[in-house]
Amino acid sequence: MDMGLRGKVALVTAASRGLGRAAAQELAAEGAEVVISSRSEEGLAAAAAAIREATGAEVARIAANCTDLGDVQRLVSESTKRFGRIDILVNNSPGPPATPFEALTDDAWREAVEYKLLAQTRCAREVMPGMMERRWGRIINLVGTHGRQPHAYAITAGVMNAGLLNFTKALAEAGAPANVLVNAVNPGPIETERMVNLTRRKSEELNISEKEAKKILSEKILLKRFGEVEEVAAAVAFLASQRA
Repeated sequence: MDMGLRGKVALVTAASRGLGRAAAQELAAEGAEVVISSRSEEGLAAAAAAIREATGAEVARIAANCTDLGDVQRLVSESTKRFGRIDILVNNSPGPPATPFEALTDDAWREAVEYKLLAQTRCAREVMPGMMERRWGRIINLVGTHGRQPHAYAITAGVMNAGLLNFTKALAEAGAPANVLVNAVNPGPIETERMVNLTRRKSEELNISEKEAKKILSEKILLKRFGEVEEVAAAVAFLASQRA
């Protein structure tokens, strides 16, 4: 199926690993011109090499910290200078760490807002005017199921994700008249470094092996397994495409 992505310019944030990298690779495989960003230049170089090996496509990389407005503005400016525009934003950001409520300080809450909520709203704000002017754009916010199903062990993640779901709906309303489509993808438990850490924490908590801990966590999932990053990336690519 031709997704109509060939020649489109996509910016993917937090793309040095995990869901961001998988989304960038899927878009590159579909023929999009891709810019990847994260805070780690070393991680970006490794991600770019892996995507090139998997798809044959060259991807541009720009190190930036999306908790810093100046960095976000530089990221969008440099991407636009290189490719002329940004058609697609895959708005990814790391989730806050799982922390018991009583241990959450004011600083922990502020950090969660910066790293998850404000990082994504900043990036969307910088690319939206150009998309509105050209009357075509796609913004895909990677959020998470905790926005709809809160859990005590991930309170900050749930609150930030709920805010991003609200933000996504509002931005979709603002963008629709100019054919700028805004969607959220809400991954559940996905086979990423974050889930590895959660599995390890569960194994330590129950004094069992990580294999046993993973089985316990998987039993709560209808498919009885963690999702794969490629499955999320396929949904992102569809929502970024002409087919959506």
